Amino acid sequence: MDARLSAVFSEVPPKPDYNPVRKAIEASKDNPEVAATLKLFSSMPPSTSVLANPVRHHHPIPASNTTLQLDIRSFTIRGKLFEEDIISGRADAIRVIFVGLFGRTPSDEETALFRQFLAEALTLGIERSREKTQEFMRTFPNAAPDIAIQHWASFRKASRNIGAINSSRPPADLLAEMIEIHMENIAVAGLASTMRAGMADSNTRFDDPFEFLFSMLLHRAVNRDEARILGQLGAIQVHHGSAGSNMVARYLATLHTRSVSDLFTASQMALDSARHFGAISDMTDFVAVLERTPEGERDAAIRARILKGGLPTFGHPEIQAAGREDHLEMDPRPALYLAPLFEAIDKGTVKVTDKMLKRAAMVERIYQIALFEGVEKSTGTGRLRLTPNTDFGAWLVQEVLGIEEPDRTLLSYAYRGFGWMMDVREQLQQPIVRPVIPPDPAIIPGPATNETIPGVISSVHERLVKGNAFSRH
Repeated sequence: MDARLSAVFSEVPPKPDYNPVRKAIEASKDNPEVAATLKLFSSMPPSTSVLANPVRHHHPIPASNTTLQLDIRSFTIRGKLFEEDIISGRADAIRVIFVGLFGRTPSDEETALFRQFLAEALTLGIERSREKTQEFMRTFPNAAPDIAIQHWASFRKASRNIGAINSSRPPADLLAEMIEIHMENIAVAGLASTMRAGMADSNTRFDDPFEFLFSMLLHRAVNRDEARILGQLGAIQVHHGSAGSNMVARYLATLHTRSVSDLFTASQMALDSARHFGAISDMTDFVAVLERTPEGERDAAIRARILKGGLPTFGHPEIQAAGREDHLEMDPRPALYLAPLFEAIDKGTVKVTDKMLKRAAMVERIYQIALFEGVEKSTGTGRLRLTPNTDFGAWLVQEVLGIEEPDRTLLSYAYRGFGWMMDVREQLQQPIVRPVIPPDPAIIPGPATNETIPGVISSVHERLVKGNAFSRH
């Protein structure tokens, strides 16, 4: 490793000292019963200084016969890089990852060195895994990338020495190995996707490590707009607070897992769980149901699913994304993913096939009914409305770009792996974790001073409500 980069890798952001449980215990000394209860949570760690995702915007949007008041969450990484930095183009994934890992913004030289290190780790991963991945895919030609990764992880552990995760390892050594293992997994996944499609993988070296992944997923070279769409989606997904896969990474760090490789295998399994990223597969299944439903009965099928509960890619367990009042919380990410896609469609750099157009139109109609129109179960109870979550936008982007269904959690995995590394570096400095970890007040931003994100949401909302959103305008 370059000596300059080794010095950077040795930097570990200090752990936060905001500890709400400890403070609550101290404040309850005059109430023994409360103090005793709080002591049950004494192993709760201090807060995290990696990510905060508070409500930062209050924004109205039109709906059928009313105006909805939205409370919009928007995240910050380390209190130094904001969601709007990504969508404005001021920060790409490399910059987001660097800030998350090291707690500061990189110089131009550091950015170039870090990008090169990732690219070299990916190239090495391709070289190491190509032969075994080919053997595996010949035996199991329909295997999804996550299965190929897990097969390779077992072979890797059996064939070479992989270090452990613990606080005694030099931070630079541990981080370098985590990156090496993760990029190797990305290589295996990309190769598996291409081989499953019956295509030969490319021997081209990519200066941008993520461009390899995009090309493998689309089974062709990506154009500039496609790379921007997928790159922005990935950069926004690098970290997601107390998501299940992040908690698995923290637990494995706390438990000092004996193999770095296991961290990524276990966290990936959590990511692919039905209640984590399973909504993407659920939406695919629901669209298939709508395709089999006569066109005149589809709206009724959508309304029935909303009232039944569990509408795929709508609602969220941690935010008030559903209700019968005109005040809801909204995740901005679906709109942030779709905005550059719509721009590319209008420019003609992304072509939407007739089949994709029909499928996307069904999902567009789900949005119109779930949020714009709402559903009334009985007179006087108010109209139930739902806001879309991150999987709604991710499903549509990948559907329109032609990413095959078995590969649709891979993009998130590739980027989220770096978020797991951020959690590992922080968690090694803290006691055992118990979710959910409150953010350090020092990194919680105040109300936003610009309208960038609300503006994107309004634009995407208007386009989806009008209909034919995925046709060229």
